Formats: sequence, C-alpha cells, structure tokens
Amino acid sequence: MIVVTFEVDEGGGGGATARRVLAAKVDQAAVVVMYEVDEGGGGDGTGEEVDNKYYEGQLKDFAEEEVEVNEGHEMNIMEAAEKVSLLEEKIKPRSNLPPLLVHLHERHPEKLHYIGVSFGLTQDLFRFWRKHGFVPLYISQIPNAVTGEHTCMVLRPLESDDIENVGSNQFGFLEPCYQDFRKRFSRLLGTIFRGLDYKLAMSILASKIDFLEHEHDSNEESTQELRNLFSPYDMERLEAYAKNRVDYHMILDLVPNLAHQYFQGELRVTLSPVVASVLFCIGMQKHDIISIQEAMKLERQQIFAYLKKAVTKLYNYLQSLRIKEIDVKRRIEVMLTSQGKSVDEDLEEAAREVQEKMKADNEGIFNPEHLQRFAIFDRDEEFEKALQGGTNKVSSSGLLSVKSNRSKVENGRHEKAQNKRQANNDAVRSKSRKKKRN
Repeated sequence: MIVVTFEVDEGGGGGATARRVLAAKVDQAAVVVMYEVDEGGGGDGTGEEVDNKYYEGQLKDFAEEEVEVNEGHEMNIMEAAEKVSLLEEKIKPRSNLPPLLVHLHERHPEKLHYIGVSFGLTQDLFRFWRKHGFVPLYISQIPNAVTGEHTCMVLRPLESDDIENVGSNQFGFLEPCYQDFRKRFSRLLGTIFRGLDYKLAMSILASKIDFLEHEHDSNEESTQELRNLFSPYDMERLEAYAKNRVDYHMILDLVPNLAHQYFQGELRVTLSPVVASVLFCIGMQKHDIISIQEAMKLERQQIFAYLKKAVTKLYNYLQSLRIKEIDVKRRIEVMLTSQGKSVDEDLEEAAREVQEKMKADNEGIFNPEHLQRFAIFDRDEEFEKALQGGTNKVSSSGLLSVKSNRSKVENGRHEKAQNKRQANNDAVRSKSRKKKRN
C-alpha cells in the first residue's frame, strides 16, 4: 500500500483555498492477491476491513494493552549505518536490529482521507471491491492493448475530522464526485462503453430498480423536467404502444429518454431485473434485437414482451404525474371559488348586479314625474320678469328663483311616486345582499 499526498483546490482556482488530502493506493499485485485469497476460500474478506479500521484510527485502543516488546530492539537502522561506512563494514550477522515488520498495535497510522484501488475492469474484481464499500470514480475510455480491459479506479472514504460529511450521504465527501461519474458514464454507454457486458455496466451504474416504498413520491422539479422532456404527442405515441395500437418502431426514439430518466432515479417504477436489463440494453447501450438475443439468451418475442412491459409501466407513471398535476390545479381553483362557481362567473354576476342597480337609479332620475317636481306652474309672467331683471335679481351663480304655486294634491302624487321608487330600490338591494350571503 502506497501513501500519497496531494492538494485539492476547493474554489476552482483564483485565490481559492487548497486542502491537503492524504490517500493510500493499493498496489495492483496486492489487489490480485487479496481477491484470490478472499474469493478462493482462503479468507473471509476482513483484510480490507482491518486496513480501513487501522487508517481510521479504530485500532489505537489496542496499543494500551500489554505487548511483549524486545528491549534490545532500540537501535535504529540509520544510526547503525552512520557508525560504520560501507567500505569498512564487515558482512556478518547482526543483533539488536529493529524488525522489518511491526504489529499494527505498535505503529501509529497515517492520517488518511480515503483509500484508492486501480485494476483492470472485470465483473468479478468490480464486485469484490464494490462489496467492500468502494465506489468507482474513473474508468478509462481506451482499453488496454494487451488485456483489452478498461482501467478502473475505485475509492473508499475514511472517517476523518478534517472533512465534514454533508448530510447523510453513503459515500461522504465523495458523493458529488460519484454522482458526476454516474452521469458521465451513462452518457457514454451508447458509444465508448457500448461493448461492455450489460451486467457489468448495470453494476457500475448501480441504479435502483425497486421503488415499492417510493413509487408515489415525486417533486415539482422532476415533474417539470419530465413535462418538458415528453411532449403531448410523445405521450400519445406511448399510449398507443401501451394499448397495442402501434409497434415498437413508433416509440423507439423515446426509449433512450425513458431509460436515461429511469436509471437516474427520476422515474420511480419497480421493474424486475430481466425487464430492467432489456430496457438498459435498448435504451442505454442502444443494442439491436439480435445483439440482445445473443447477450441475454432470450427469444425475439420475449424481448418485445419485456420491452412493452417496461414502457407501459413508465407511461403509466408519467400519466399519473400529469393527472396529479391537474388535480392540484383543480383544487386550487375550487378554493378560489364559491358554491362551485369560477372566479370569472362570480365577477360577471357582481357586474350584472351593479348594472341593474345603476339602471334602477337612472330610471328614477330621468323619470318625467320625478322632474315634474321642479316645474313652475302659473308663474310665466314672474319668470319673464325675472329674465328681464324685474322683481328678482340674478345671483352670481346665474340661477333664477321663482316661486311656484303647485297644488298640494300634485305634491302628494309626486311623493307617492317617489316612495314607490324608493321601495323598488330597497328590494333590489335586499336581493343583492341575499345573493352575497349565499
């Protein structure tokens, strides 16, 4: 195991602070030995766990126990070399030299942040390191000229007080790097990594295919993204395929988008392993039916059946999101209405009430009987004199005042008409108040 030290620029350059990160890299020869011992039945796989616990400082408590130490092993190798030069040194057995190997309880571990391993990518080796908590962060796009294998680098974070783990992520501070690797790897599955075995590619992507507990969970951002990704015409094609009205050629261009969203965890639908594998081969690696037949040992009709099952489930999930969105809009509209009426209908009804009230008021104002109250009876001569500046003087406002001798009967008739108009207005106002209370 080789311990390396490097600096990580946390701000992307330009005066940003740099953090010193310590790491240990497992040699490739040790990788093969550890794998053969563990998988061959010669070990229980605890070697990696001991290394992790040692560098995390979990074995330091054992140093307090009594350990038999040879008191004669106090001479340092460098001190012994300085006493005698190489030209004067006599080759002979020596005593009191420190041991080449010491117990972990007697040695303080280096303070590391993660352990890394690189190896030729195979299904067995990747499964071995994935089982011990290592995650992939790099796979070379160019395979080895001799072995034909892609170089893979996997890391495992160690518990350290220097770096805080944000949230409850499984891989600690490596989580953002791991998610970025998954996105890049998924985009290259249809080109550079198309020749990878589908089982190995799916295990590298490590996508969840069991959403029994979270099938109905969704967030607004993912719903908006899915709405932009699949148009209403796309949904009609998916519906036609799900109901056996068209064959798979009509939706073949939509399968990559469906597969990408599903294996990124956006479409939370539970699929069986074989159905997910068919969707992966067609949508992510873009294999044809003949290649899938050879790789998965399935018949042509079986592949079509599994593909239809996957697309139908994904379509139903997308449709449920759209229905849920419509239901939310309807509930909001109902909250803003009264007695099942929409906002527009309520406004139109209020406008009609105001117009009826204004019409009733105008009818009372412009009624000839109402204007008759201001008529001048039997005073024509007085009016002419007022115009000529006779008895009455014109005020500064330009108004003339002439006394009228209208009979009391006429006044009573006008008062009766006025009371009738007032009763009509009161009835209209009462009707309007009842409607508002309802």
